[in-house]
Amino acid sequence: MPRSLSVLLPVYNVQSTIVDTVREILDVVSELTERFELVIIDDGSQDATIEVIHELTLDYPQVRVVSHRKCLGREAAICTGFQHSSGEIIFVRDDPSSLTSDAISRLWHAAQEPVCVPGTLAARPRRGKGQRKTHHPSRQAGYHMTDRRTMERLHGSSQPTRPNFLGRSSLSRGKK
Repeated sequence: MPRSLSVLLPVYNVQSTIVDTVREILDVVSELTERFELVIIDDGSQDATIEVIHELTLDYPQVRVVSHRKCLGREAAICTGFQHSSGEIIFVRDDPSSLTSDAISRLWHAAQEPVCVPGTLAARPRRGKGQRKTHHPSRQAGYHMTDRRTMERLHGSSQPTRPNFLGRSSLSRGKK
């Protein structure tokens, strides 16, 4: 049986693009597994992002939302998302680059192997002059991948505060 998947999407002031982003993510991950959830973490947006996300949760039961009252930053948003997710494998959207099904598919298939690369959610080290950017094997197309057990060893366990939809996550309502 494939492992369950949580996609964490930290956002800030994205009311005009969030619908397309969510649909794109759902299209890709629904092809990989039926056991998934998308946890959107609104990091204190000042526009109507949270309202748009709440509308998405009505259309897609796999979408969950958590929000910060004020902007706490990317790392805090990821930690909040981790605490409110329940998938065995966690993908974190790193930047607003476009999602390619090939890249996320490669990550997903790599995650099915018993090997896990820890530390993918740590802050990026700063590079000095002349240092080359290194490619991390768990990073593809603006996403990070990690295993929940690794994160729990580093940060403690998490328990979602809302029921999780990993068991019944087919896109039953279709695309809008």
